[in-house]
Amino acid sequence: MSDRNIKRCVLIAHGDMQDHFWHKAQIQESDFIVCADGGTRYALLMGIVPDIVLGDFDSLTPDVKAVLEGTDCQISSFPKEKDMTDTELALQCCLDQHPEEIVLMGTLGTRIDHSLSNILLLFGVPDGVRVKVINEQNEIMLLKKKLTFSGAPGDLVSIIPLSYELKGVSTRGLKYMLRDDTIFLGTSRGVSNEMADSEAMIEIKEGIALVIKAWEKPRVLEFDQWDLNGMEKS
Repeated sequence: MSDRNIKRCVLIAHGDMQDHFWHKAQIQESDFIVCADGGTRYALLMGIVPDIVLGDFDSLTPDVKAVLEGTDCQISSFPKEKDMTDTELALQCCLDQHPEEIVLMGTLGTRIDHSLSNILLLFGVPDGVRVKVINEQNEIMLLKKKLTFSGAPGDLVSIIPLSYELKGVSTRGLKYMLRDDTIFLGTSRGVSNEMADSEAMIEIKEGIALVIKAWEKPRVLEFDQWDLNGMEKS
């Protein structure tokens, strides 16, 4: 465990990550960076040396590992035959740092089994730790009782039940308001609401759900946010 006072961990996995500039802009200088196996390559492409790299290293080439030699990065190897994916191991490593927030990136992709498994890992994060999965077009959060989040008017917001029914669903700051409503698993009633303000709240009395903010097109940085070397401007 690090002796730093860690408030936020960023987990980088080896799923799809198209826009490295956009992802790098989501990372703060004080973040504790944990890479799951091949996600290390994404970190290095963003000019970031991870704090910890772990996994069975079936997708991390020797040349990438060589780059980490001589740095302060800790490398932890696990057997290929194990009961957890590399991403779950990385999430547990993040939790061991006792952060206030965890951000997962590079956890979605064409392998639907991995994508779903990675999303459902949110379920195992203890109450009191803010956690979300992000990419250029999605921000995925877990709703147990109450969730408050920021955004911009027009951002799409969907409520996806994970339990048979969500009881007592109430919202604030969304275009289509719900008041003590019920949303059933296997229906699409909670899909494609919209933010009506810069902050929204969703509250439920019973059940558990995913809340997904989505954008029709990938979010990109404005050109003037970056200089010609790809470094963020102050």
